[in-house]
Amino acid sequence: MINLEDIKEFYTWSQKQAKASFILAVVMCIFGFALMIAAIVLPVVFRLSFQMSIIPAVGGVITELIAGTALVVYRNSLLQLNHYHKALHEDERFLSSVNLLGKFSTVEAQDDMLREIIRSEIQMNLDGLKEIENIKPNKSIEKENSK
Repeated sequence: MINLEDIKEFYTWSQKQAKASFILAVVMCIFGFALMIAAIVLPVVFRLSFQMSIIPAVGGVITELIAGTALVVYRNSLLQLNHYHKALHEDERFLSSVNLLGKFSTVEAQDDMLREIIRSEIQMNLDGLKEIENIKPNKSIEKENSK
């Protein structure tokens, strides 16, 4: 139960981090876009030289790069959040299964069901490892194809 509580706490923290990253990215995108628009509009409206608009334009581009970085952080936060959400779900399922063992009338039935729960957990872990192994080669193939 302590581990389950820790995972829930980390899930909540990751969720807050993902929201903050997304808000930062959106604000930075809007600010960068506004700087670039200002760099274009100000020289036209006030009849200034376009050399005056270089600084706001560069500032807008840098701001957009920062926004892109924040979006990468947001994506990684979501991946982490999904991982811990899955772990939380698996832990709850396992603990519920173990809790139901007490409802069996005989010790033999409880032992049989406990063996089945353990087999199921091992099989799910093996399937998860196979899935990870299948994803890694596909990513390296995609990188080679993009070159």
